[in-house]
Amino acid sequence: MAVMTASFLILRIGATRLALPMAAVREVLPMLPIDAAPGLPRPLLGFVALQDRPVPVLAPELLLDPQAQVDAIALFAHLVWLRDDLCLLVDRAEDVAQGNLSPLDPAHSLNAAVVGELALADGSTAYLVAPDRLLLDAERAALATLTAAADARRDQWAAA
Repeated sequence: MAVMTASFLILRIGATRLALPMAAVREVLPMLPIDAAPGLPRPLLGFVALQDRPVPVLAPELLLDPQAQVDAIALFAHLVWLRDDLCLLVDRAEDVAQGNLSPLDPAHSLNAAVVGELALADGSTAYLVAPDRLLLDAERAALATLTAAADARRDQWAAA
């Protein structure tokens, strides 16, 4: 990947900062109620109702590091609604930054999802995440099935 300049949404998850291309972000939302049915895969925290349909909420720290632990969800956490109809639960959506992205060897991250580093104005670094690499194709298919089931469950309650 060549060095590129673009706009990025800076996210904080614990002590780690991640960057998402602004082109991948639909909206940053305050914390909303998450409907979590039993038996969901660990990275899937549940579903939020957006535009009258369930949207899956994923824990990016579990997608990037399966050994990570998700602590209690903070009251001021944010949901980052991506254009491909997924939400990421983050501790904080901090800022929008522009800058030069330095490439990172994709072999250093799970699913090659972390693709670069962005030097921030405060001297820290944010790791650029490629949203299309957060899930494998099989995981996307399983997530689509679970989302359809959540939608059917919602429809059953709406008919009552």
